Amino acid sequence: WQGGPVIFSAADVDSSLRLDGANVVIHELAHKLDMQDGHADGLPPLHSEMRVKDWADAFNPAYEDLRRQVAQGRETTVDPYAATSPAEFFAVLSEAFFERPAILAAIYPAVYAQMKAYYRQDPLRRLPADQETRL
Repeated sequence: WQGGPVIFSAADVDSSLRLDGANVVIHELAHKLDMQDGHADGLPPLHSEMRVKDWADAFNPAYEDLRRQVAQGRETTVDPYAATSPAEFFAVLSEAFFERPAILAAIYPAVYAQMKAYYRQDPLRRLPADQETRL
């Protein structure tokens, strides 16, 4: 809720423990971060060392690419729900960033780089070498 708490059901939290790229906790918290400037639009308030232009240059083409794939009825690596709005794109790709970082880095490397700067961490560095290619 805008300006309110985040409420999860126990079942949703349990289903988020599978590390399958779908994580309602990450998704909803990404929306809360996005809403810090008053509205969810896929552009959360960035850190002072980040530039909106760099964010837009990474996210806009990736979002349009996913929208095009979904419109063409193609199977997508990213949950097609991400194509419904820039806010959902940010939230769904946040899930991928933390749960399927190798896949996100492979398909949208510029987005991965921006998320790495935004979240101030690199999930790929935490993966065992053999897991990076299996995701």
